[in-house]
Amino acid sequence: MAEQIKLQIVQGRLPAGTQLPTVRELARTLGVTRVTVQMAYHELQNAGLVEATVGRGTFVSRHVEARPPAQSLGRQLTPDAVVNDILQLGQIAGLRSLADAAPDASLFPAQEFWQALDECRGEALEMVRYGASQGDPLLRVEVARLLQDRGMAVTPDEVLIVAGVTQGLALVAQALARPGEPVLVEQPTYLGFLHTLKAHGVQPLAVPLDEEGPIPEAVERLAIQQRPRFFYTVPTFQNPTGVCATPARRAQLLALAEQYGFLLVEDDLYARLSYEGPPPPAVKSLDRSESVIHVGGFSKLLMPGLRLGYVVAPPPIHERLLSLRRAMDLCSPPLLQRALARFLHEDGLKRHLRRVLPLYRQRRDALLAALRHHMPPAVQWTRPQGGFCVWLTLPRRSTLADLQQAALQQGWAFAPGEVFLTRPSPDYHLRLCFGAQPPEWIAQGVEVLANLIRERLDRQESVIEPPSDWLPLV
Repeated sequence: MAEQIKLQIVQGRLPAGTQLPTVRELARTLGVTRVTVQMAYHELQNAGLVEATVGRGTFVSRHVEARPPAQSLGRQLTPDAVVNDILQLGQIAGLRSLADAAPDASLFPAQEFWQALDECRGEALEMVRYGASQGDPLLRVEVARLLQDRGMAVTPDEVLIVAGVTQGLALVAQALARPGEPVLVEQPTYLGFLHTLKAHGVQPLAVPLDEEGPIPEAVERLAIQQRPRFFYTVPTFQNPTGVCATPARRAQLLALAEQYGFLLVEDDLYARLSYEGPPPPAVKSLDRSESVIHVGGFSKLLMPGLRLGYVVAPPPIHERLLSLRRAMDLCSPPLLQRALARFLHEDGLKRHLRRVLPLYRQRRDALLAALRHHMPPAVQWTRPQGGFCVWLTLPRRSTLADLQQAALQQGWAFAPGEVFLTRPSPDYHLRLCFGAQPPEWIAQGVEVLANLIRERLDRQESVIEPPSDWLPLV
């Protein structure tokens, strides 16, 4: 009885503060003696899982943190299911992850940010009210200033603050496309946006990548055949491949958008995580025909839990997005917006990036070195110049079907590649992310994964062919 209750507590089905049945009620329900129930409750209390108060009852301890079991992960390979798995990874004791494209929480500049929060005390009355749907005016000023570094001349009035890039992309999809209409996405692409498109009933069409970015010929062919509403692209340190589109390729994509009348939706979330010199200017900086919607945020630069991002769109689309934002959730939290505005105004983000970029570069290098040292010859991978993602390509073999579950059993999580694809690939893929783990753990995780891959490829009796060269590989 105690073990069953414990399992429900650690899985989150009995959250902290939940009142458990009385001894008499549970004994009657289960057909056992009251002494049995009292012993079970006593065991849970000794383990720190429940708290008993005379006259009030027995409650799940408020110090208990729900931790779902690792066995619950990887059962379904859909964008929605994998996003849910990734969100749970940090809650599972003993599990390390190279699956989540997230920063290291321990590197968050807590003292500086709390100071920015503390500076908002004098504006408390203003902060407790609803804020403007477009976003805090001071934050929009600071975002406009930041975007100058990306080559964009933007006024604060052109900036829409949203609840992270995910909400920004959802608003864009809802504003630009109706259910059943086609849109272009890169192959592979951000799985969260694939989930958004599915939720809105929009049809994604795949544009393949090479080492220079999206292939223009494929974009043009689909633009002629399908007349898509927009093309979603992550041109700078793409998720999941890490590919950075060249300046020439960016100009070609913009010219195609102008020629065929579709919009470019530029996801610039990773651009400031550049490890080998400044990144190319944003595609929006080249836009003279109002053909680009620019989306960015702070989840990869500071912390995912901040849930603040921004959208810069042409005026008619901006008004449509603002209306949809009001219908969705009115506004972002005023207090967090104002604190972030102060943090940015005092150049806190620039100081933070100067401190963490060398650390993330070291982790990127550790991952690439471990891949070179441990992976069998049949495995290839990308070499990103920024961001958090490396894309692995393997020959597709039936023996790899249990790879993710086998890794979980050894305490490691990786992101399965197929959920980033809109159409089947002839190869098998994995996304590895290096931002949240120190170099020594990255090396250990790659060694575990390499051994599992080698074992499964060795089971195949036929000759192993190298993977098809459909993405830049090293």
